[in-house]
Amino acid sequence: MKPNPARPFVVAASLIAAAAVIGADTTPKKKNAKAEAPAKAKQEAEAPAKPAAKADPKAAEVLATVNEDTITRGDVDKAIGKIMAQRGMPPDALPPGQREQITRSMLDDMILDKLVTRASAEVKITDAEVDGEFQKIRQRRGGTDEDIKKDLEKLGMTVDSLKGEIRDRMQKMKWVEDQTKGKFQEASEPEAKEFYEKNPQHFEQPEQVRASHILIKLEPDANPEQITAAMKKAEQAIVRSKKEDFGKLAQELSDDPGSKPKGGDLSYFPREGAMVEPFAEAAFKLKKDEVTAEPVRSQFGYHVIKQTDRKPASKQSFEEAKPQIVNYLGNERKNQAVQGVLDDLRGKAKVDVKLPPLPAPGAGAGPAVATPPVPAPEAKPEPKRPPVEAVTPPVSAPPAEPKK
Repeated sequence: MKPNPARPFVVAASLIAAAAVIGADTTPKKKNAKAEAPAKAKQEAEAPAKPAAKADPKAAEVLATVNEDTITRGDVDKAIGKIMAQRGMPPDALPPGQREQITRSMLDDMILDKLVTRASAEVKITDAEVDGEFQKIRQRRGGTDEDIKKDLEKLGMTVDSLKGEIRDRMQKMKWVEDQTKGKFQEASEPEAKEFYEKNPQHFEQPEQVRASHILIKLEPDANPEQITAAMKKAEQAIVRSKKEDFGKLAQELSDDPGSKPKGGDLSYFPREGAMVEPFAEAAFKLKKDEVTAEPVRSQFGYHVIKQTDRKPASKQSFEEAKPQIVNYLGNERKNQAVQGVLDDLRGKAKVDVKLPPLPAPGAGAGPAVATPPVPAPEAKPEPKRPPVEAVTPPVSAPPAEPKK
């Protein structure tokens, strides 16, 4: 279980999507874009003009007024659409009931965003600070500047517009941090000790293995010929792994953008809950430095897996866990302080929400279900990975299927 940091206000949906898209490239390159450019330009020039899309009459519907500003349904739909595009989902993928819930949640975020934007307008962020944040995103993405530009173009953005979004986000975050200074205290060692003693289950670590893999990707609708070709490619990788460095092979052959730059390394994971079953079963059967004798099939394609280490089950001592607990408890207090600042900001503003309130959870079907508490910190922190890997297939490791 991990700490659950508060999401006090939306940070421009376009920035979320842009950072995610340039954080990982999920599409194998199959064609030479430069070679195709002249032909593509000719096709576009000769193609008949497309009829203009009809404007949605609901788009102009005002969902909320925030002081002198308005937020329309079109504004909210656009923000939701960008996040769905980042996740590879079509705009109509959400069922109506769920869409209304997300619309209301996004509207609340956008109201706070407008309020914080105005409140933080005088905060100064230097070009160097923006460039530093941009470089962090760029490093996660890897690849060339041209690759980044192409990814941003898919979102209707440029490097300059992304940097503008980064500056906007940093202004808001700095303003919030300034407002919460002195309004919360860090956790003390006795408080951390009490938490440790009352929550022993959070510091028990199951047996884990560390593995690297080479993914030969298969689409869900792959035909028999494509399946056979992918399997042969995986079998050839197994043969080569007996004589060549596995990490270099993964960098050459793998279709997993998240682990490929790291030589296929997926770090440590437990037997259950982290990986899809075929992958986890195969990885745990291996010995250290052993490679699977045959390709392992999952819904992502064929995997060639090498186990690189194993850790027995253990329990973290208080001294080992103390920094995490102190950080977790401090973050909870900070989140409460942030929420207090935002509640105060909204309370002083003139906000008129036109949408009817959503029914309370469990309305009409007994008492509402209580919101679960914020999870406690894990015994061992997982390595940080680009956020996109959690939502855009293929991920750096095959995620476990939800339990039925």
